[in-house]
Amino acid sequence: MDAHSLASALRVEAAALAVAADLAPPDRPVPGCPGMTVADLIEHVGSIHRMVTRWITRGARPAEWTCSPGDADPIDWYRIGAASLIAVLDPARAASPAATWCPWDRTLGFWLRRMAHETAVHRVDAQAAIGLAAPLGTGLAADGIDEVLTLWLGCHQPPGAHTSGRAVSLRVPGREWTVALHEGIVDYCPGADPAAVVSGSPSTVDLWLWGRVGEDQLSVEGDVTVVRQLRAAVAAATS
Repeated sequence: MDAHSLASALRVEAAALAVAADLAPPDRPVPGCPGMTVADLIEHVGSIHRMVTRWITRGARPAEWTCSPGDADPIDWYRIGAASLIAVLDPARAASPAATWCPWDRTLGFWLRRMAHETAVHRVDAQAAIGLAAPLGTGLAADGIDEVLTLWLGCHQPPGAHTSGRAVSLRVPGREWTVALHEGIVDYCPGADPAAVVSGSPSTVDLWLWGRVGEDQLSVEGDVTVVRQLRAAVAAATS
């Protein structure tokens, strides 16, 4: 997705998250985040928004990653933090240098992409807490799959975890990714003959990678063990 599309998605997803959270009792459990309530979710996402804003403006990783709304209304507190983040993430400046945790992308665009996906997945969490199931937008979800497989697995795959060296293809209408997990590295191998193929809508595949929907909502062909190893590797990389 281009920077302006990501910025638009971030605005929409941030607003939708606030609306859903405002409709739920603060102590309502969040299905996609075991042990977390809606109040916890708002504090978590609000903290991330504030800390990323600080990371960008100060040019260094913040020492603390947890904030609290204190006596403020939690939803208002969240909205203020989201607005500050959106103001900093100007899509016209996406190519500008910025401090990030990605070795190959040290631009403001990294954070624009990362925050659009972070907020979108947690919007799904907030809506699930009130019984809604709105999917991710097609373009955003396809980009989210790419982000999980290239950024998260590329940067954070734990050595020795869930590796088999056998390829898995993920297919959505119009796009396909094939990856194989080896000791400490990920191969991106579009020409490989996969041991398994996972198919579904972009939203379903992206949310499956993030543990928000089950394997039963996908089409899985081939060795399901390899598919589960990929999912376990993603869970370890994103935890």
